[in-house]
Amino acid sequence: MKSIAFLALLVAPAMAGHWDVEKVDSAGWGAAVDMRWHPDGRLFLCYSDTSGIIRLASKDSIWSYEELPQWRPVLPGTQAFDIDRRGNIGVSYVGTDYQGWYVLRADTGWVDIQTPFYPFFPPLTTFDTAGAPAITVQTGDAYALARFWDAAWVTCILKIGDPSWHPWFGGCALGSGNDGVIWGVFWYSYSWPKLDVDGMDLFSFHLRDTVVTVNPIAGGYFSAIGAASGCVDRQGSVHSCYRYKPMSGSGAFYLDQTQIDTVLVHFTTVEFDALDRPQVAYVPWEGGLLYRYLDAGVWHIFDLQTTGVTALSLIIGENLQPLIAYTTSDGVFLAHGIGVTGQSEEQRGPNVVGSGLIATVARNVLLLPISFSSTHTSLFDTNGRRVADLRSGPNDVSRLVPGVYFVREAQAVRKVVITR
Repeated sequence: MKSIAFLALLVAPAMAGHWDVEKVDSAGWGAAVDMRWHPDGRLFLCYSDTSGIIRLASKDSIWSYEELPQWRPVLPGTQAFDIDRRGNIGVSYVGTDYQGWYVLRADTGWVDIQTPFYPFFPPLTTFDTAGAPAITVQTGDAYALARFWDAAWVTCILKIGDPSWHPWFGGCALGSGNDGVIWGVFWYSYSWPKLDVDGMDLFSFHLRDTVVTVNPIAGGYFSAIGAASGCVDRQGSVHSCYRYKPMSGSGAFYLDQTQIDTVLVHFTTVEFDALDRPQVAYVPWEGGLLYRYLDAGVWHIFDLQTTGVTALSLIIGENLQPLIAYTTSDGVFLAHGIGVTGQSEEQRGPNVVGSGLIATVARNVLLLPISFSSTHTSLFDTNGRRVADLRSGPNDVSRLVPGVYFVREAQAVRKVVITR
């Protein structure tokens, strides 16, 4: 594995900026938390309390809350959710019987969709471009992606283990883009008790239609991998950050195959913004909550001065600023990065956010000036997913869900609000 020089980490001062922290909910501490943007521009958080009650919190001007219908007991912290382009919300979870369950909220309300799977780990959830739900499952000695097509669950095998090696799979991250590709990262653990040999391997995958491509990232005999998370950048490449520890040595925190910190970590989350900059948040073993982003080859580091974090999630907000949701024994919190991610020298100039080159509001048609290149201009949603390639002049955006988007041309980025 490659290792990055730590000189840049030591000499790079934190950019001017600060964090505003608000309390989202007094309930929900101690379990997983996830964030997604709704097409109408609202931010949604999904989390559960220690009794297994799954809650959704959304914010327009104020926070509102909703509890999922409790059809059966839920294992706390096993929920995962996503929002499709039409605003439908899907939530997967594991019941106390260890069976996987799925619920969908559409215009008619919540619908309970039973799955035939018995995953012994928290499932992960996403939607394909048609709005069909997908979850990660373990079926026997195989790790698979299950999609709900024509009222039936159809599986696509990602990895088959060797039963003699006592395989065990754990889902790490899952998502989908507007190009029809479902992506994710997962790790696979194996052991041979008679030989006292064990290890873990970390993989990424792309699934387009029914064709799946799996790529190894890290691992090996006598290695331990954990706290992994992932994302996809605007070119469609899958990235992951994770804890890696060989049999000998103290281990460290990695982004892809590059070491970015010497600490071991409990939880990680990573996103790539519209400027192709990785943003990561993580909880070291000794506690705390750290955030950093890479710009022009230099890591900028922030300590949020928070302790007792039991789960976290990262999402990119307006002006490429980070939002970090996390839970402690006091409840669910949301940290807003204010002026945290600066701009490198080559990103400064007349064509940055707020320059006025593009209309802020577009109704069905987005008009770009002639100065914009048709080969390097793209439109991204708030999750950093490319939703359209643009050209100079009028661009039909009527098919897109109303909401906040970003136009990027070379190093120029501008916020656009699409309305009807």
